Amino acid sequence: MSATIEPAVIDEDLLRKSVNEQVSPEVADIARKEGIDPLEVRMLRCDYKNILKIDNLWAFENLTKLQLDNNIIERIENINFLKNLQWLDLSFNNITTIEGLDGLSKLTDLTLFNNRISKVENMDDLVNLSIFSIGNNNLTIMENMTYLSRFENLRVLNAAGNALCKSVNYRHYILAHIRGLKYLDYRLIDEESVAAAREKYIDDLIAIEEEEKILNTKKEETRKFKEISTLYESAHIGGIDTLFQDMLSEDQDYQRILPVAKERIMDLQEAYAAKFEVVLNELKHFVLKKHAEKNDEIAAFHDCLNATKNEIDAECLTKLNKYSHFKKQMLKIIQSSRDTKEVDETLKTLKDETNDISDQLISLEMQLVEQFEDVIKEFERNYTELCSGVNEFGQTCFARLRELENEHHEKYSECVLQIFERFNKGELDDFEDDLRDVLSDKDSLVNSINGSHDFHLGKFDHQEDSLVSGISKDLETLTQKVHEREIQRNRDRICEIVAFIDKCNAEIEAAEENAF
Repeated sequence: MSATIEPAVIDEDLLRKSVNEQVSPEVADIARKEGIDPLEVRMLRCDYKNILKIDNLWAFENLTKLQLDNNIIERIENINFLKNLQWLDLSFNNITTIEGLDGLSKLTDLTLFNNRISKVENMDDLVNLSIFSIGNNNLTIMENMTYLSRFENLRVLNAAGNALCKSVNYRHYILAHIRGLKYLDYRLIDEESVAAAREKYIDDLIAIEEEEKILNTKKEETRKFKEISTLYESAHIGGIDTLFQDMLSEDQDYQRILPVAKERIMDLQEAYAAKFEVVLNELKHFVLKKHAEKNDEIAAFHDCLNATKNEIDAECLTKLNKYSHFKKQMLKIIQSSRDTKEVDETLKTLKDETNDISDQLISLEMQLVEQFEDVIKEFERNYTELCSGVNEFGQTCFARLRELENEHHEKYSECVLQIFERFNKGELDDFEDDLRDVLSDKDSLVNSINGSHDFHLGKFDHQEDSLVSGISKDLETLTQKVHEREIQRNRDRICEIVAFIDKCNAEIEAAEENAF
């Protein structure tokens, strides 16, 4: 009687065994002793392991190929962080739902053959999908297959073995609705078949294409909105386009008083909005212009650093090549000479040259440090000037907005209080009960008007603070990173020089010991 194999979960032990199984025999022993860094693994085979649950793959973030076929997996899960995955095989499992594929935008080949899937769904992020196998599943609804029409790169589709394939219209339907296919169910597709299929479903296709145009327009609008929002956020003016509307719509006192004299207040609001927009457009234009200049300054700074470093590196390389050639000649003399005096003189010369190359490399590094310091100082000066310019202009613009708000507040107060006076004189009587409550107490009404004013000014303060503090934080963070990177680069270079000199001295010592 055969032993029962227990269902498995992908754990560290299973992963280690799987990785070791797929390495070449030449390095298998080393792999077993020292282990393999998961980040270096590009392909992983875990087929025929009786796996029930996918888990613990978080360390294999550089995987491009994952083979999990012929297991008993029930859910697609815990793989959406594998951003570099291109090939995924989940065939011959017990999967019922397509899920857990969010974020796998690099995936080109997906195999779900021979599972229990009844619907094609949840694959929107697979924008580069070119090969999809969903054969031998439980697909029954033909219209569901049109979901695949969104994948512009899809060239190979296998759905054979599903119930929907029994329909006499199956092949025509697929060819008509999924454009760009080259192979369907292992068969090459010819242009005549596609033309015939599209002719058969021409009415449906026209309607679908119209819907696609509308959808694509909305997608493009959404993309542009996100792009602009991202730009505004990075420039620290996020939400500035809706500042005026938000200021009024979120102002409860304003909304409560508005019906008291709606027509007059709306006239004031429109005049206020027009002046407000002029200032806001000036602010946006200036901030975005300076934001682009700051990015250009950062790019120019890095270009200058790289050019300076490359120049020094080239000089170091020339000196190293010259020294290496000299060292090779000297070591040959030491190894071949039988003359003690010649060996001693050669060793002394080589040691002197080694000390000299060490001094030269250190000197060049110090020269590079000094040049970097000058470049960094100039960059910080230029970048700080740009940031200061934005802050000063921003403060000026917000001061103008506050003046506009004060002007509007005076007119708004006068308008509302005139209505209050006329109401209390009995000149106005056609108000609902809730508006009568608003106009019943002058002190309460004045407090609401002033509260509205304070709320607007608070909105300006918050928007201005976001701009000024955001730019200041950018400057602080950027300069800190620049200095930290330079310190680390200098440390790494000194360590490289020391390691190189130590290696050379070790070679010289070994040659000295083996002389004669």
